[in-house]
Amino acid sequence: MKLKISLLMGLLVFGVNASANKIERGFQVIDPDQRILKEFSHDPEVVIDHVNKLGFEIYGLATLESVLKLRGAQFALIKPVALKLSNDYTTPEGTIKKLESLQKKYPDLISLIEIGKSVEGRSLMFVKVTAPAKAGVMEPKTRPEFKYIANMHGDEIVGRELMVKLIEDLAKNYGKDNRLTKILDSVQVYIMPSMNPDGAMKRVRENSHGVDLNRSFPDFTTSDNQNVPDNREPEIQAMMKFQAQHHFVLSANFHGGAEVVNYPYDGIPDLFPLDNLVKNISLDYSRRIPYMWNSTDFEKGITNGYAWYEVKGGMQDWSYHWHGDLQLTIELTKTKWPQFSTVDQSYQLNRESLIGYIEEIAHL
Repeated sequence: MKLKISLLMGLLVFGVNASANKIERGFQVIDPDQRILKEFSHDPEVVIDHVNKLGFEIYGLATLESVLKLRGAQFALIKPVALKLSNDYTTPEGTIKKLESLQKKYPDLISLIEIGKSVEGRSLMFVKVTAPAKAGVMEPKTRPEFKYIANMHGDEIVGRELMVKLIEDLAKNYGKDNRLTKILDSVQVYIMPSMNPDGAMKRVRENSHGVDLNRSFPDFTTSDNQNVPDNREPEIQAMMKFQAQHHFVLSANFHGGAEVVNYPYDGIPDLFPLDNLVKNISLDYSRRIPYMWNSTDFEKGITNGYAWYEVKGGMQDWSYHWHGDLQLTIELTKTKWPQFSTVDQSYQLNRESLIGYIEEIAHL
């Protein structure tokens, strides 16, 4: 009876017209027995993230705090990243300037593709890195397409920095490093360092409309099951239109808040059609990184998405279901916005996996 009353009160507080995936508040819930998690796990009006042994993150409307109190939860408000932590990181505009600088330095290898604008008018920029046409290698347009995306959640910053470093690494070492030369001679590599520059600027998860971008794609398991970009967030529309113009074979999106490789499905418990393949390439990414491979939270540093926690409207399931683009979600660091001084080490720890994952495309 107590549970039924609390669920009813939750519905009354939220209201039937609440906007799904709208974020006004976020909370870290202490919930080692997962009692509170079970009450919210299938609630479409909230976003659950980063479930662990001690609890989970939950995001929703401002009224969520009252609901948590009614349900007897222990929780703390998730605040924007402290300004002092962000000072050493560049702004979104600074990231674009860095990409423009790299393009000018390596014009034969790097091209910039603005696929749209964020809510606040910031560039949504892909960087294409591939070698020019030359004798003895595949024509550029016939090379398979590969994609990396980072910083969908604005306060998960490490992926953005690693993507910029990877772009420079690939271009700088073309013609010097046989492995990287082979990649750029045989693959069209597309990298988007930041899908949510507004969120990064504000040091928050959501975009400037207060929407979680990784809960906003079409989802074949829900009523939002039409693969059309209309009436979606500008960042989502831009990504959907760009994806429709290409044939990506393999991709990954980067997050922070845990250290694990997440493979599909995210939204349903069904076995993924290529289950053995996604497990193997997940293990290939994890095994090169000691802190991930030796995880005490996830066996060998990998997990099925749904087995971890259910995600509706995620990019990972959407990419494969509608485009045949096999995608993993990679959580890089437990700390979402660490000291900037740790970024170089993060890149070195992930470098072999980042490069090796691109090379997986040769086996697909």
